[in-house]
Formats: sequence, structure tokens, C-alpha cells
Amino acid sequence: MSLTAKDILWPQGRLNPGGIGQHILYAFEEDILTWPTGLNPDTETATSYNDLVTIATPFIMKTGKQFFKLHCTLEEGEVKFTQVGPRDSKSFENSVEISFPGNEAEFLGFIAAAANRKIVALVPEMNGKTRIIGHQLFPAQIESVEGTSGKKVADGRSTKVVIKSAAGTPAPIYTAAIPLTPAA
Repeated sequence: MSLTAKDILWPQGRLNPGGIGQHILYAFEEDILTWPTGLNPDTETATSYNDLVTIATPFIMKTGKQFFKLHCTLEEGEVKFTQVGPRDSKSFENSVEISFPGNEAEFLGFIAAAANRKIVALVPEMNGKTRIIGHQLFPAQIESVEGTSGKKVADGRSTKVVIKSAAGTPAPIYTAAIPLTPAA
């Protein structure tokens, strides 16, 4: 059964705040035991538009593993999705950009260690939804990093990090529990 056309409306008065929270959550691919189902939906078998982008089953982590927080300066981070590809082969590039304050050794070491690793990012948006960047067939990776010490005392010391993945849909909405404690 394929999806049928229907009205797509916007309720008047709905709150629609932009931006992401003050941290994202990340895990390395090798720490994930089981990925949520539905990250690679089929438009020919989906029964609603929501089915294509809502993930309700949780990540299951390997023993002792979990998701970790990565700070993001408020109002400096965002989730983006871009439709790409030629006619009849459209897909999406999904990304999250964050800004991390300072150039501390622990953060710089994380960037060095994660530079070529496959990861997944969960991004809390200000509207209360959490978006997923990366999936089992195409995990996310750090796309770019650009840091600065600032030139003037009034300049910010910060590092901008972009984490990116390709997918068949815009970055899905994750509704399951986030594993924030080590798995047993």
C-alpha cells in the first residue's frame, strides 16, 4: 500500500521555537548493539507520513556503553537537511552544526579521536523533539571542524563542528528513551 495524498496544514498558534539545546548526544557506532527499527523506511509499505520519519524503538547499547553529552553554545547550533540527487534518485543530507566554547585539551582530543570514526548524534530541538543524525547503513561522521582563538579580547574562542550523514528522509524524530547510563 502506498501513501495517498492528504492535506498538510499548520495549526494556528502552535509554538515553533527555533534552535537546539545546549548539548547534543553522541555514541560511537561500535558501541551500538542494535539500531532502532525504521531508520530506513519504505515509502511503498508505510501507512502514514509520520511512519517515514518517527522512530519509536530505542538504541540498544553494548555492555558498559551509552550516549554521551557534547556541549553546544546556545543559539549557535542547528539541524539541517538538504534534498540531494538527480531526478528519480532523491535522498537527503542531514547534519548538525554546533559551536563549542574554548580550545580545551579534552575537547581537542575528542575531535582528534572522532575525526574518522562513525557516530550517531541525537539532537534535542527547542520544540521538544529529538532528531537523529546517522543510521546503521550510513553512520554520521564529522564533516568539518573549524576553531579559532579569536583575534580581539571581545572575540569568541570557539570551535564549530559539523556532523553529517546521508539518508532517505530528513533527519528522523526519535521518541524512544536515550541510553544515558552504561548498558548492563
